[in-house]
Amino acid sequence: MQVHRLFWSGRIAAAIAASAVAATLVVAPVSAAPAGQVSPPGAQKAAAPARTAEVMTRNLYLGADLTPVITALASGDQTAIVTAATQTWASVQATSPEERMAAVADEIVAERPAVVGLQEVTRWTTYDSYDSATGQAGAPQVRYDFLDLLLQALADRGVNYREVSGATAENFASPPIPILTTTGLGAVSLLDRDVILRRNDVKVSAAHTGQYQNILSFPLPTGALPVKRGWGSADVRTKLATFRFVNSHLEAFGIPGFNAEQLRVAQVQELLAAQAAIAASDGALPTVYVGDYNSQAPNASAYSLLVDSVGTDAWTETNPGDPGQTCCFAPDLLSGALTSRIDLVVHDTNVTTTNAEVIGDEPGDRTPSGLWPSDHAGVVASLTIG
Repeated sequence: MQVHRLFWSGRIAAAIAASAVAATLVVAPVSAAPAGQVSPPGAQKAAAPARTAEVMTRNLYLGADLTPVITALASGDQTAIVTAATQTWASVQATSPEERMAAVADEIVAERPAVVGLQEVTRWTTYDSYDSATGQAGAPQVRYDFLDLLLQALADRGVNYREVSGATAENFASPPIPILTTTGLGAVSLLDRDVILRRNDVKVSAAHTGQYQNILSFPLPTGALPVKRGWGSADVRTKLATFRFVNSHLEAFGIPGFNAEQLRVAQVQELLAAQAAIAASDGALPTVYVGDYNSQAPNASAYSLLVDSVGTDAWTETNPGDPGQTCCFAPDLLSGALTSRIDLVVHDTNVTTTNAEVIGDEPGDRTPSGLWPSDHAGVVASLTIG
């Protein structure tokens, strides 16, 4: 299952090492140029008057610490798997997806961004039955679809946003994993997505999506479990501005014998190469990258490659000296503190930032039951498009 918080890395490393299961890094050739030679797309400086747009990035948090169930799956112990998965599903329910998506909707209503890059847009499905011998699960029911919950909460507030068709990256999907239910043995599974939302009056075209070839794959007793990651992009046109918007979520794992930052560098190279190819086929536009990049600003290698290749970090452009931490609260969303900055808005030289704010990090942002809306904070930036 996908894990996204950097501070989980040490805990996952210990768990995997204890179960004597090593991870396999699946690396495919990357067409991007080496660091320092990658030049992502961007139009030449335009002579036309500047135009403005507001953008947002928001990791929605899948709802639980997945370390116990990952450890159990690696062990192959069926009793441990059922126990861990049952506890994980209980944690998802305790972190109240409906309540949290309503809080995120309030953030969007307050900021009114033209486009929003969402990560960990999770769909949780339960099954009424599970056959331990075959691994088959029956009677699936979608219990929480974070995208549907968020869009409905926005509509309830009189603000309409839509998913940008063709720009959704369907990333990691788990098989049904057995859990205990009130009637016996059932199962639960999840699907992770990255989604771009557009405000109803915003036009989009040329939507694209892709999956990274450089990924992790865990060898489990039942077979390999790939941790898929991807990106989505679209050309955005508001009444005032036209630009290309790119959304992504890079790898988070840190486990024995594996350099997660090196993998993130390879994924950034793939992302830049993909956008260069789009610019070659569709034409160059001012370009904005958002997402959970899991690479700590200001010095981690993947972060540096992205910013140096693209142009400017919107946060540092308008908040010099402010760490702007965005990650991460405790898994139960009741405590913890933000200690790193991994959620980014980065743009090329045809764009400037007039303001950037961290959102979802103040006590008043909590839900009625006291939950943080996500384990991440979000970032919203006001941009001037050349």
